Amino acid sequence: MARFGGNRRTHADRSGPDQPDSGGTTPVAYDSAVAVASAPQHLGDRLLITMSGVRQPIVAILLLISIFTMISGKPVDGLLLFTVATALAWDAGLHARQVAAARAAGASPEASEPPAPSIWKPRTGLPRLRFLAIGSVAAVVYALTVGSFSRYSWPTTAGVVGLGASVVIIGWGGPTRQRVIPAKFPRAGVITWSTLLVAAGLWELSALLQQPNVETSSYAHPTISTLTDPLLATAPGRAVALLGWIALGAYLVER
Repeated sequence: MARFGGNRRTHADRSGPDQPDSGGTTPVAYDSAVAVASAPQHLGDRLLITMSGVRQPIVAILLLISIFTMISGKPVDGLLLFTVATALAWDAGLHARQVAAARAAGASPEASEPPAPSIWKPRTGLPRLRFLAIGSVAAVVYALTVGSFSRYSWPTTAGVVGLGASVVIIGWGGPTRQRVIPAKFPRAGVITWSTLLVAAGLWELSALLQQPNVETSSYAHPTISTLTDPLLATAPGRAVALLGWIALGAYLVER
């Protein structure tokens, strides 16, 4: 769950502190030049950086989800999704500007990617067995506790937002595990996932528009939330859903 940038390298992948890189500048000079050239100057500049990051697929998806969530009668959830989308757009736009500034400064193509150091100490391999056991027990306790409250209650909202924000903070700090990150997603994968996403989005939008209104569910034209209502209507069902959510989040963080 690292920040945007594709196949970014760390400081260890670049020239040493006393050796110039292929562009003839030291890493310190490189970093300083890129930071100065790419730094936002005013509010309008910050808005442009954020808008440029909307081209990232995940940002566009989150923005659409936040809009439909708001109009379906869940403004708090929609606002949270919009906030996350805006933060990701800013990160993506700033990274793109840093790359452009590095290239404008005459850096070689290989050196034009700014480093992405992690504030954590990246480990190798999977977590130790005792950490997996502790994490699994904590996940079960969390799911049973939060799932015992009714849907959309403040304890449930606080529990979900708190855990989600914690994972976002960890991921924003950089990789937690040493691994190879692909530089580019295969074209076949892009086409496949894009087709599935568009089809699911059109189906959800069609079902939503055919309901009596945006706040009234209809099993004649069910949305995804309508289909999950029976599972989330009971405490055990909510606990199972939360465990699945945690498992998916752990998988994405390890990626």
